[in-house]
Amino acid sequence: MVKKEHNGDGQTAGTTDLQTLFMEAVQLHQSKQLAQAEERYLLILQALPGNGKVLGNLGILYRDQQRYPEAEQCYSQALERDPDDPLLHLNLGAVQEARGELGRAASCFRRALELQPANAKALNNLGKVLCLQGLLAEAEAAVQRALRLEPRYPMALNNLGVIYSKQGKNEAAIGCLKKSLALQPGDVNTLYNLAGVYNTAEKNEEAALCLRQVVELDPNHAAARHMLAACSGATTESAPPQYVEHTFDLYAASFDAHLEGKLQYTVPAALGALLQEISGGQRFARAIDLGCGTGLSGRPFRDLAASLIGIDLSANMLARAKEKNIYDRLIRQDITAFLEGCPEQFDLFIATDVFIYVGKLDRIFVAVSRSAAPGAFFVFSIERADDEDDYRLRCSGRYAQSPGSINRLAAANDFTVAACRDHGIRREKQQWIAGNLFILKKNGPPPAAP
Repeated sequence: MVKKEHNGDGQTAGTTDLQTLFMEAVQLHQSKQLAQAEERYLLILQALPGNGKVLGNLGILYRDQQRYPEAEQCYSQALERDPDDPLLHLNLGAVQEARGELGRAASCFRRALELQPANAKALNNLGKVLCLQGLLAEAEAAVQRALRLEPRYPMALNNLGVIYSKQGKNEAAIGCLKKSLALQPGDVNTLYNLAGVYNTAEKNEEAALCLRQVVELDPNHAAARHMLAACSGATTESAPPQYVEHTFDLYAASFDAHLEGKLQYTVPAALGALLQEISGGQRFARAIDLGCGTGLSGRPFRDLAASLIGIDLSANMLARAKEKNIYDRLIRQDITAFLEGCPEQFDLFIATDVFIYVGKLDRIFVAVSRSAAPGAFFVFSIERADDEDDYRLRCSGRYAQSPGSINRLAAANDFTVAACRDHGIRREKQQWIAGNLFILKKNGPPPAAP
């Protein structure tokens, strides 16, 4: 029993049965009254420290609030008391997945399966994490096992559709996603995934129809609005930050292998070599990598810079970059907002495949020019658009700019175009995406070498 305070006459104001208190907490939790639910869970834990059921629910509450360290602590405490509870391993894995710790998440799901081999949820979750790691054959096998256990499992059908899509099996992917929607009509995530497969299969009308449904169900779905514009032939000024952040948080674990392997991506190395050619091997005192991602973009420039800063919106990409020890400092922020508020000046600005998510470049050019020391270099890549368009949003959801528009922006912001070279950005559907590498130089005398 949890005793409450006494009245002045010595009588208790009331006692609350712990089971009743737990039921209240669960009801509050389910109705999204999270602060009140948390208060009750903590009150129960004062009387029953280490209670696995309460810690498990409190961990879910913290996970849903993105309070991941507290959620992890809850599950770790519960597992100390009951290390063989598969549900605790399953929920801890979900927290690790949310944090981008995909290897640790997979280990948790595998442990849950050791304890309960016929756990369809653990198999599905494992398959999803393996997919995010780019291990598609293993991912498919895990989700297929989940569906043999529960053939009408909508989330597993959704995940299998995503896996098939990544394998290039578009028709199989569409079939799975439609089955998932039949079991769970109006599910926003499945509709959005189905739109993505239609888009990949160049079925733009079908993709647009799905995306309109997503926007009707969730008017604040920034990614759906962006892709609907792309499928409909409209051109917006830039991709929503939420879309970029979410896309790269999911992509972080397999980013390097996918780009350098499947897409044959060589932009950073080519841009670094071009800069050395144009600058005569100059070194730079202060360099900044705009949209640094996992550090793939900054690696060719590390030896050219005394100080190298990386900035990106995606926490998971920055976590990968930190592991590589390429940067002296990493910052999570919008690149334009950072430059507009930064008092420092830089000698080198790097932006590899960043402008595919920023169509209209006027503001970023102004911000770079403002932060550029005289003689500074601004190096970047673009997907190439025809010269009649300054920029265009493509069906892929990425932007292309015309070389002519870059020349005009350079002149307007006190830069000289030192080099412009054609370069294949990446290989998709057996073809190169045409692009350009640019080296701009800020007018004025160069800075002294460090």
